[in-house]
Amino acid sequence: MSFFSRLRNDKATAPKNSDRPGLIGLDIGNNSIHLCQLKVESNNRYIIVAKSSIPFDMSRQDLLNSPKQFKSLIAKAIKGKKFKGRKVTAILPPDKVKIMLLTYKSTVSDIDTEVVRMLTQRIDGNIDDYIIDYLPVRNNSSDEEHIVMASIAKRKHVEQFLQLLSYSGLQPHSLDIGPAALRRLISVLYTNDKTSNVLLINTGDETSYLTIVSGRRLLLDQPVKFGCEQLFQEISNTLDLPTDKVKQLVYQHGFAQADNSIKGIGLMSQTEVSDTLLEIVKPAFLNLVEEINRVLIFTASETHGIPLSRVYLLGDIARLPGAHDLMMSLMEISMPEYQTDFYEIFLDDNDETEPWSNQLPELAIATGLALRGIQPDA
Repeated sequence: MSFFSRLRNDKATAPKNSDRPGLIGLDIGNNSIHLCQLKVESNNRYIIVAKSSIPFDMSRQDLLNSPKQFKSLIAKAIKGKKFKGRKVTAILPPDKVKIMLLTYKSTVSDIDTEVVRMLTQRIDGNIDDYIIDYLPVRNNSSDEEHIVMASIAKRKHVEQFLQLLSYSGLQPHSLDIGPAALRRLISVLYTNDKTSNVLLINTGDETSYLTIVSGRRLLLDQPVKFGCEQLFQEISNTLDLPTDKVKQLVYQHGFAQADNSIKGIGLMSQTEVSDTLLEIVKPAFLNLVEEINRVLIFTASETHGIPLSRVYLLGDIARLPGAHDLMMSLMEISMPEYQTDFYEIFLDDNDETEPWSNQLPELAIATGLALRGIQPDA
């Protein structure tokens, strides 16, 4: 059997009616696991069958190395929820997958073989030890060169992950990658705007990912050194405070000026504390903006200069008060609030918990995974 294996080749069967839920999307984040399941509603809308976000107090790698604890966490996440079945589509942790853009001549007829050839030159070891997948980025017949986004993971890591899911009582249907899930989510939001350019800033503890979706195309997924732990550490070093105290300050005061003078630390008002935190983290945000500007140069070349229509801040940093407004102000662009978009497409009336739209920063990837098979990937 060929060693070339498509991670997402096994297509999910789209539900024929709204009473049949799709796959459960499973995303294992830095500090929480997130699950989401959807079913189709009329007029290109979706009902959230069930959703869940459960935190864990160890590193993600330690959790994945502890099958019993992972199984217990999954059971806790599903308990009392309305998930139908246990068939899941999931993503490997980002550190287990390499994602890269590959360019080849448009005259190439056997794309699979060409992708394997190019990846063979970029990896250590035998290509037979890897699982490979790719998505088209540029494949217009008029272009001299075509581009694909390739993902590659060691076979042993894929097999271990699938075994972990099965041990936990789940039924692995397929694997995917984070940027593909986000592309799927963005595509259902802007079905009437085929030229919309959307930037997603998916933040983590130490590394964040800049993902560009243009219409239904996934243009780019770029890792950058920027994350929550970096911000907390810089504040800790500057103020000579332990990180747990720093986190309390950030979540209490945020990075925006307050409207009152409630006392914060020492004799500082809440406004002064917020201003101080802002000045400390601002250089890191400016560095991120520089990375974004470089990404937008590539985007402009691929979309003939079409500007961004949306920017979404996702992940850990999206929960820090004032972070979204700070990001938008430094980019000097004005964007509509994302909640209004999602309210029109996703109907969340399945339980009494926090509305799905309020959990968007955490549930974005899980929702994109849940769309697999009930929304075209073309």
